[in-house]
Amino acid sequence: MRISSSQIFDAGVAGMQRIQSALYNTQNQLDANRRVLTPSDDPVASAQELITTQSQSVNQQYLENQGDAGNRLALEEDRLSSLVDLVQYIRERAVDAGNASYSDKQRASIATDLQQQLEQLKGLANSADAQGLYLFSGYQGSTQPFVTTASGTVQYVGDDGQRQLQVGASRDISISDSGLDVFARIRNGNGTFVTGGGASNTGTGVIDAGSVLNPAAWTGHSYSLSVTSVNSAVSPPVSTYSLTDTDPATGASTVTAGLNFTAGAAITQIPGINFSIKGTPTVGDTFSVTPSTSQSLFATVQSLINTVNTPIAGNTAAGAQLQIGLSGSLVNLDQALSNLGRVQATVGSRRSELQSLTDLGTDVNLNYTKRLNDLVGLDQVSAISLFTQQQIQLQAAQKSYVQISGLSLFNYL
Repeated sequence: MRISSSQIFDAGVAGMQRIQSALYNTQNQLDANRRVLTPSDDPVASAQELITTQSQSVNQQYLENQGDAGNRLALEEDRLSSLVDLVQYIRERAVDAGNASYSDKQRASIATDLQQQLEQLKGLANSADAQGLYLFSGYQGSTQPFVTTASGTVQYVGDDGQRQLQVGASRDISISDSGLDVFARIRNGNGTFVTGGGASNTGTGVIDAGSVLNPAAWTGHSYSLSVTSVNSAVSPPVSTYSLTDTDPATGASTVTAGLNFTAGAAITQIPGINFSIKGTPTVGDTFSVTPSTSQSLFATVQSLINTVNTPIAGNTAAGAQLQIGLSGSLVNLDQALSNLGRVQATVGSRRSELQSLTDLGTDVNLNYTKRLNDLVGLDQVSAISLFTQQQIQLQAAQKSYVQISGLSLFNYL
């Protein structure tokens, strides 16, 4: 078969172009560190890559959301810890105010300190994050949750919601807590009932916070104890009282008279509970036992300030009222601390769940990366070896082309 010079040249050029194209493709693969540069290189792998990349993007977004949620909850947990420290300090000052050796002036100094702590409490309740969103305002992140009214009371103007953030395919997590839940929905008294003394009492009787003996037996009624006689000839004194039982549902009242109690001994006439009255009440003094209601932490601290600010010098009845007020405030502060602890526990639980989700998401992300590498990744060692081989082939093709193209009969004439 005859081969013309043009065929030789064309074949040589085509061979070099083919090797150059393969070398160029290998070079691009090395530059991109990818085996598949276009869908035509491997249609099946390209389709799987698209699906895997989309799944990885969604997973990455969840990881970012988890990080954002974790930061927000960490800030809330920090503020809650500060609140616990503040309430514990207020409680210590309340205990100090109960020191019988303190003068009215010393208690007034404590009241001034408590007023400053109340302002700090308001500041913590109105904490905001780096974006200016309030932590305890519910859904209304841009609304300051607590404001002081003209009468001096603290009012909540947020809502009862919890802001949510999606941190998984089927998991939304709360990244805030309502101010109502943290500061307002706190049961006063011992959580079941509240004891108190009449404002016009003239004796030294002091009622304690009481305790629940049988929750099922507690009626939820309001009770009023009125002292009808006092026998101070014995020690401790024995008093007679009448007990009025009022059903809040119907307003009906029943009175039981001629009941006795000894100062400091448990009074058990009310079903399911007991309490005691220390000191010596006088005839006409009254004491109350009512069902617990929700009382805000701000109201508790303000009530404590008012109690501590009341002068008692030379007035034994006022001293008894001070002890009753301080006792009630201490119980209410304990309830507030318990509520803060509950909220802290829920925040900690959410942070723990986020950490678990993040660990899982990170592992899933690594699996996606490995899957993508298996689909379209490049074996660097093999690619470099192929690149070197193609370079040698190209050099050989170029050299042989030069030699063949130089062949001519005219060289032998």
